[in-house]
Amino acid sequence: MTQPADFRFHHRLRVRWVEVDAQQVVFNGHYLTYLDVAVTEFWRTVGLPYPDAMRHVGGDIFVRRNTLEYHAPARLDDWLDIGMRCERIGTSSITLNWAVWSQGRLLVTGEVVYVFTDLASGRSAPVPEAVRHQLDAHEQGTPVTQLVCGPWEALAEAARAVRLAVFVGEQGIPESEEWDADDATAVHAVVRTLAGLPLATGRLILSGEAGHARIGRMAVLRSARGTGLGRAVLQALIAQARQRGVPHIGIHAQLSAMPLYAQAGFLPVGEVFDEVGIPHQRMTLAL
Repeated sequence: MTQPADFRFHHRLRVRWVEVDAQQVVFNGHYLTYLDVAVTEFWRTVGLPYPDAMRHVGGDIFVRRNTLEYHAPARLDDWLDIGMRCERIGTSSITLNWAVWSQGRLLVTGEVVYVFTDLASGRSAPVPEAVRHQLDAHEQGTPVTQLVCGPWEALAEAARAVRLAVFVGEQGIPESEEWDADDATAVHAVVRTLAGLPLATGRLILSGEAGHARIGRMAVLRSARGTGLGRAVLQALIAQARQRGVPHIGIHAQLSAMPLYAQAGFLPVGEVFDEVGIPHQRMTLAL
């Protein structure tokens, strides 16, 4: 019998009123919606955040077949635990198995088959080795991303890609205000997938004041958020500061990101202020 332990990936969601039919159980078609929600998180977790990762390898995936088997009904306010795994990778197909439980009761099992398609030709194409590598790494329990720290000349291309997408494309900051002289002297951190797609970045600026530093330009691609990459970049930059004997780090935090920095021990200082049209809060961390 299918068990939760058979799946390395799990996603949890709650049944909403709109999903219950006249029989007071979840309408059968909604399970495909649950699959769609869970598989989006699956791609994100295995280092293939959709659609950015597929575009990075020059393709996309399309559903070829869905099969479902219903074992028991779900009801309003049930918490559903959805397990998912990559069952096999063919020449141009990727088969995922999935199952749904509620409080240990098996509700649904299923299989979805995707076909990898070349963006240029619009036809099915071999699954890229980079995609296979990401899926294999996840199934083996090994890291699906790599974090490196270094100078601007080594990491500029990757850091630029993330910052353009987040600050310029998403937040509307003029590109002329994004680049400054600090990039050339800062220590940069970049997270990439094993396939080479840049997902997150940040920088550590060593201040002219002895022993002080500032963290800035913290950014994570929208499709990769919620997987701990921002925290990983922050901890890497803090470690870089410690290696250099820095006793104090400052940061200008966007208000939405304050919980991330508070969890790392940063404390707010002063009043909220405007920077490039976005509310910020000064925060500091004593090392």
